[in-house]
Amino acid sequence: MLLTIDIGNTNTTIGLFKGDALVDCWHMATDTRRTADEYRCALEALLKGAGIGTQLVEGACIASVVPQLTATWQQLCERCFSAPALVVGADSHLGITLYYDNPRELGIDRALAAAAAHKKFNSDLIVIDFGTATTMDYINSRGLFMGGAIMPGFKTAADALFEKTRKLPRIEYELPQEALGTNTIACLQIGILGGYCLMIEAMVARIKAQVQGEPKVIATGGLAPLIARHTNVIDTVDAHLLLEGLKLAYALNR
Repeated sequence: MLLTIDIGNTNTTIGLFKGDALVDCWHMATDTRRTADEYRCALEALLKGAGIGTQLVEGACIASVVPQLTATWQQLCERCFSAPALVVGADSHLGITLYYDNPRELGIDRALAAAAAHKKFNSDLIVIDFGTATTMDYINSRGLFMGGAIMPGFKTAADALFEKTRKLPRIEYELPQEALGTNTIACLQIGILGGYCLMIEAMVARIKAQVQGEPKVIATGGLAPLIARHTNVIDTVDAHLLLEGLKLAYALNR
């Protein structure tokens, strides 16, 4: 079995693959204050709860956008499993070509999502990852990553508004049919969720105009199902795209 670990800014997602099949997936808060021993206890508890002994894990693959935790997870994997963990980085082979001024500046999460989507769909693609930040990248059918855009994540932007405006209430993220709200809750729902969906639609349209085609739009990340319910520009939601990218990276680089 292969353990894949995606260390994000807000959450760390752990996937367990048996062959090509994802057999289990867990999420835990990303916390730079936790030690390798603390994360090890949490990981062993998750595996035990799933009825999986650590001896069944034959390899581990890590991607991290939190440098402080990369060595922490490497260390715990070395203690838990017989094989050392593979850390995917800018020099790793992903089966795509990065057309980027400095590939070392490209977040490995963006590269992995693009690589997994290219292998899975093999067409012109716009890959959107709805996380702490929202990233939107274009990769063509020949596997050329052409760049993209980074914007505040949906919840990141909403939380900033609520923190800076004490009188505005937090809301349920549902979208009224009307374009004009007649109460504060509806105004916030229309402005925050409706406005964010319009931004995504405009960005997708702008990319399609530049590449002069109709690429398939693939969405991933924790907030992808929410946004996809309220816009028609997303063709497919793939919740585990980054984990599949890690599995691909492990196969190409181990």
